[in-house]
Amino acid sequence: MKTQVSIPHHEYPARVRAGVEARLEKLLAHFDRIVSLRALCERQSELHRVELVANVGRHATLVVDARADAFQTALDTALHKMERVLDRHRERLIGRRRDHRRR
Repeated sequence: MKTQVSIPHHEYPARVRAGVEARLEKLLAHFDRIVSLRALCERQSELHRVELVANVGRHATLVVDARADAFQTALDTALHKMERVLDRHRERLIGRRRDHRRR
């Protein structure tokens, strides 16, 4: 899996980038066929914004966005949302395979 962490305005320390990359790796437990993950971390006035984009193959791209007063809260929220989206995507794929076998 290829990961990319973008911090456009460099307002966060370098250890933040490493921490985000480590937490992105844990998303593989929810869906193991992730091709690439991209995280965009930025600060918009008083809010921190984290956007996660996952390319899961077969022309599917999953996107989540979270905003909060604290960076860690925004990151936690975005990761939780992405976990749910990946689980839903995996279940939908499994359901399609079962339906295909029945036909």
